[in-house]
Amino acid sequence: MALECELKYPGVDLADLAGRLGRAGAGTSGRYFESNTVFDRPDRSLKAEGVLLRLRERQGRGLLTVKRPPDNQRPSALKIFEEIETGVDDLAAMDEALRAVGFFPAFRYEKVREKWRYMGCVVCLDHLPFGDFVEIEGVEAAVLACAADLGLDPNRTSKATYHGLNLEYRLAKGLEPNENFVFAPGERAALLDEIENL
Repeated sequence: MALECELKYPGVDLADLAGRLGRAGAGTSGRYFESNTVFDRPDRSLKAEGVLLRLRERQGRGLLTVKRPPDNQRPSALKIFEEIETGVDDLAAMDEALRAVGFFPAFRYEKVREKWRYMGCVVCLDHLPFGDFVEIEGVEAAVLACAADLGLDPNRTSKATYHGLNLEYRLAKGLEPNENFVFAPGERAALLDEIENL
């Protein structure tokens, strides 16, 4: 079981940062669209335990992920989760299987991600319906060094999940609570068209 260690930086100019990463010689896999469904039990006990069960579609492929807090979590500036992932050939069948054993779709979310490799870290430039974020994954010292090299503000970080950040955003804007964060149909179509034509 792998450990996922990450830190988020909100409100970053993604185009500017992509340019700086490119000029620094970082490697990228390009931009892609993700559609995610988070499953839970009817009593939301997975959420209460800090466990995420997610079915993701990306570039026509599926991925089933379980994230949970590690048993012996040490203090860290990063968000740390144990992560188990496996590819899924048939998303509809996996959705049906999860429902058959008592899970239900708790919420959905979408994002456009551009993944880079830089200074021993994975740097994700994420565009979500409620804002732009940079997520850096790696060991703590490398994440902090990478962020500093990229000029990211060390006083503007978050260990929250995107789910939590969405709820904070909605509360701050006086919007009705809604766990879902998906693009409006027209915006989704424009994003997919832009990615396809890159």
